[in-house]
Amino acid sequence: MPSVKTKLENALEALKKEKKKINPSAVEKRAGVANGSLKNHPVLREIVLAEKARQQQPNHDAVPVAKGKRKTVAKERFDALEVRSCKLKAENSQYQAEIKAMADSIAQLTWELHRYKTATRKGSSNVQSIKR
Repeated sequence: MPSVKTKLENALEALKKEKKKINPSAVEKRAGVANGSLKNHPVLREIVLAEKARQQQPNHDAVPVAKGKRKTVAKERFDALEVRSCKLKAENSQYQAEIKAMADSIAQLTWELHRYKTATRKGSSNVQSIKR
């Protein structure tokens, strides 16, 4: 059975090969050991932290973006989206009004049903038998 140190070393190498994010937690998780196990191996911990720092260095090959320059949306596109937004808001308020009307209608029908059941209850003085 491999030792914890061997597991940690193998996990670090695997993460490097896969070009995944390297940090103490990721190495411990990949190795399948308990959190904080890397603290017991200071040399290996320093290697992991050095790899983490190397990964976090900015890429100097990338083209720098000028400050203050933001992506802008064409005015026509913005106006079209604004019109669509207003239309959807109006449609939404119309649907909400319809839902309120339907809820009121359901409440009224429920009340009518309750009154009908109460009026036609067997043994009630309101119920008259039909003669044939």
